[in-house]
Parts: sequence; structure tokens; C-alpha cells
Amino acid sequence: MMVAEAGLLVRAPIEAVREAVLEPSSYTQGDTKVGTIEVLERTDAGMVARIHGRLGPFRSSIIARYRWVPGADVRAPGPPAEPGEDVHLEMLEGRLRGFRAVFEMRPRAEGTWLVHREEYDFGYGPLGPVLDRVLRPWARATVEAEVRALRRAAESGAGGPDPRIRPTGAGAAGAANISPRVGKEA
Repeated sequence: MMVAEAGLLVRAPIEAVREAVLEPSSYTQGDTKVGTIEVLERTDAGMVARIHGRLGPFRSSIIARYRWVPGADVRAPGPPAEPGEDVHLEMLEGRLRGFRAVFEMRPRAEGTWLVHREEYDFGYGPLGPVLDRVLRPWARATVEAEVRALRRAAESGAGGPDPRIRPTGAGAAGAANISPRVGKEA
């Protein structure tokens, strides 16, 4: 299984970050693997959506459930913080044998610490490790691009349709404070 992870500080309240994660237009604010997201169903706990994009050089489409759940601990620098919120993404249909992702959000004095982790199971037997090595740099770069796009959306107030949510910080561009982690887990 190939794993890609990145985290950064978002200078916005946790509610604005959650709204950015659950707002399809947030993912178009950067060079991410996501082309478009069609929301098929919205619920109080998240949504079901068809995600059109690319998997390395290949066009791909999956149907995934985004589910908002109370968070536990997150891999964030600094002292432990109070529990936050997570959004779990589970592939319901797609070309991969398995795909899962999580967006972990924890409040900090300066805003919200956001960690995004993706797990890919290509299901190609002995070719799997080769595919993992070939796509690992791409996966890391796209996860980093997604957290930057979500930060821009949350900090600009464009993270969601709820006008009551107001970010507390000015937008910050670039890759500063991104901590990537890509690896392989058995």
C-alpha cells in the first residue's frame, strides 16, 4: 500500500477548514489531481461524490463517501491540543482495489493544524511495488497541493457555503510549513 501525507497550519478556525474540505470548489484552487467533484448526496455528516481527476498520467474517476467524525490525536508539531475533527474519505467505486483518505483538523492558537493522508491499494500483485515507487513522488506532490488549496480556501473564506463561518487570518500562499510524508505500509 502506498501512503502520502502532508500537514500545515491554516490560519482559520476549524469550522472554516472543515467547510473547505467538504466544498468541492476548494480543490480547484491549486494544481491538484482533482479535476471536478460532483456531489451526489449531502448529509449532516458529509457527502457522497464522484471525483474526476487523474492518477499519475491516467484519467480516473471514483465515487467516495466523505464522512465528518470527531477526531482523536493528530500528528502535529507542538504540545498536544484538544480533540478536533476529521473527515474520512472512503472509495465506494473505482479502478483501484482500495483508496482511503483522511483530513485531520486540530485547533491551535494560530488557527487549525490540517493533516491530509491518502492510502492507495493498486491491487496489481507483483507489479504493485513497482507502481508504488513510480507514483510515490506524484502522490506526495498532489497531497501537498491539496493541503495548500484547502488552506487558501479556508483562509479566504471561500471554503464553504455557510456565510456565518469567518476565517481569522489572511491568506498565505506557497509551500511554507508543509510537512510531507510518503511511504509504504504493509
